Amino acid sequence: MKMYDYPAPNAQKVRIFAYEKQILIDYIAVDLLNHALRTPEMLKKNPLGTVPFLELDDGTIIRESRAIIEYLEGIKNEPNMLGKDPLEKAKIQEIDRLVELGLMIELGNYVHNVSPFFQDKGPQSEEAAEMALNCYKKNLQILENEISGHEFLICNRPTIADCTLFSTFTFAESLNLKIHNEFSNINSWHLKFKDRESSKS
Repeated sequence: MKMYDYPAPNAQKVRIFAYEKQILIDYIAVDLLNHALRTPEMLKKNPLGTVPFLELDDGTIIRESRAIIEYLEGIKNEPNMLGKDPLEKAKIQEIDRLVELGLMIELGNYVHNVSPFFQDKGPQSEEAAEMALNCYKKNLQILENEISGHEFLICNRPTIADCTLFSTFTFAESLNLKIHNEFSNINSWHLKFKDRESSKS
């Protein structure tokens, strides 16, 4: 199988997840900035015009990072990264959603309002950028209070929450935002996870 890839948070999240599960995927780099996703061939594979998306050996396409992750978990359950029982699944999902909705999306809102790349996509607002950054900081504090600073965010093994948070901070640092370093538990976790081989995938 192969995944159409670009150096962006959702794609990195899948790469980390697959590496931790030792699932081999052929990664195909897509030149997003030169509209490589808009060719007829690519739109036939994925009309959404987004990455990542996974193409199985029989040609089946799986779009959206979470759908890809659910598929990978289904074909190789160990190490389990989505939860072994209802409570564990709920607690992992709880942290993962806090990261995705409370941090990743707020970073997206921030960059849409400050980056020249998005100037022609709609109105930009300094106030909206400030609001997004304030929400990001507030949710970092909530996360700080929820975790211990150990090697993993939850459980004694890597989970989807670790993948999502690490890719979020990679994105933040690409924007020259390193606010997460100011939170002791979060920074401790980040330094430990950064040493894992999967974080370099």
